[in-house]
Amino acid sequence: MKSRIAIVLSVLSTAGILFFTLRPAGTDTHGWSFTLTSGDAALAELLQNLLLFIPLGVSLTLAGVWPQRVILAGGLLSFTVEFLQQWIPGRDPSLGDILSNTISTALGVLLVVAAPIWLWAPPRRSAWQARATAIIACLVWYGTGAMLRQESPPGPYRAVTTPELPYFGHYEGKVLKITPGIRSVELLAVAAPHPPGRTSPLIAGLGPHNERVLMLSVERYDLTLRYYMPALRWTLEQPDLRLRDGMKSVAPRDTFVAATRDDSTNICLRVNSTERCHLGYTIGDGWKLIYYPEGWPAWMLGVINMLWIAGCVIGVGYWGARGQRSSLAVGIVIAGLLLVPLVTSLKATPIYEWIGALGGLGVGYMSSQWYRALKRRLGEDTRP
Repeated sequence: MKSRIAIVLSVLSTAGILFFTLRPAGTDTHGWSFTLTSGDAALAELLQNLLLFIPLGVSLTLAGVWPQRVILAGGLLSFTVEFLQQWIPGRDPSLGDILSNTISTALGVLLVVAAPIWLWAPPRRSAWQARATAIIACLVWYGTGAMLRQESPPGPYRAVTTPELPYFGHYEGKVLKITPGIRSVELLAVAAPHPPGRTSPLIAGLGPHNERVLMLSVERYDLTLRYYMPALRWTLEQPDLRLRDGMKSVAPRDTFVAATRDDSTNICLRVNSTERCHLGYTIGDGWKLIYYPEGWPAWMLGVINMLWIAGCVIGVGYWGARGQRSSLAVGIVIAGLLLVPLVTSLKATPIYEWIGALGGLGVGYMSSQWYRALKRRLGEDTRP
């Protein structure tokens, strides 16, 4: 039964790899790259590659495949994917990706092989692992706030209307007038003949080295805002803020007003008379720094935020149940959920992310209890 589940997980992880790596990602291709990582989102892409093949390594090892063969399979699958990417729009095959994916597979193997050491630790060490996991989760949440904080790089700045920027679309409409302000901008523009399928800037405020200080864009019927943040310096992803369906009432070639304003505590986006304020990021948005799927519906992004928070604390619940005096670890988690937004630029933790945290703690606790019950049925000592 265990082997069958592992085989199913292996098939699912392979399908996931093919889904994320063989879809078109734009129009431009640049051929093979022989660097470990490069580009504006180099670190984000490296982390994507390191995480993508871990489930494959875990599932194949659980299925009983020898570790050396698992690593070889991961490397061959990565080579096949990169080879096929030569003919997929927007994909650039890379030798660095093959290396990263092979290392990722090996990390998955290591997690299974070393499981008796880190997963089934004795009670005293489990308690310390629970506290360490809680502290790491809080540091990840704090890092999320630090990376997403709005900054103003050194000037001078220049405003470019409907610019053609790498990795973005070109807006086919026209900007007629710009009204700048203090931490705000308002545009009078003519709508494109059809809604753009990719994020297409109406205006970009660029620094002396083409840093994207502020970018107001349209994607389908959404008005989006990107501002300069430390994540750009670290070559992570740059998630946007959105006025969803703000352009819905704007017909092709209509004249419309698009605006954004920010008083340092409240970011607003507006299209004509439709405005939404109190926009911002939460601790659950940390995963978007690694991979940001533009255009996904809000409910789906919210579910992933909830699962991200759950994943951050599931180890706290698991090792807390196996250890002693686990209340300290849970207290650290609660303090992080409350205090990290207060000391960063993040919004207060929303209710669905609290649910994710409680769910992660609960799943970890129940997993530990299930393991103990299984050990009892097998007649073994439940407290190694």
